[in-house]
Amino acid sequence: MTTEIWMLILNFVLSGGLIAAIVAIATLRSHVKEAEAKAEQALAEAKKMQAEAKSTELDNDKTLVDTFNEYIVAPLKNEVNGLRKDVRKFTRAVEKINDCPHAADCPVRRELQNDQNCNADCAISADRPEK
Repeated sequence: MTTEIWMLILNFVLSGGLIAAIVAIATLRSHVKEAEAKAEQALAEAKKMQAEAKSTELDNDKTLVDTFNEYIVAPLKNEVNGLRKDVRKFTRAVEKINDCPHAADCPVRRELQNDQNCNADCAISADRPEK
């Protein structure tokens, strides 16, 4: 009976069953290592693409801000500065009205006073209901 067991073991070993199992295990290990390497490579590529997308997004944001500044902010600043200059000129002119020899009959002064009176009266009448 022992010889039969030894014969079965030798038959299994020599017939290729054990060799096939060893080859399958070795092949499986190499396939696992190869798959891990591919997964790491894919992860690295994904991170690289994400970084490129973020960089592109930042470039687009910078372009948007530059365009906004060029076409909206800069013209508005110029307009505001121009209005400030005009208001300064107007303020100086209004301050000089009292020194004018024609101040009593000045139509500009009369118009400004009418506007001031209207603003005060209009604000009061706006609070009252109309009859």
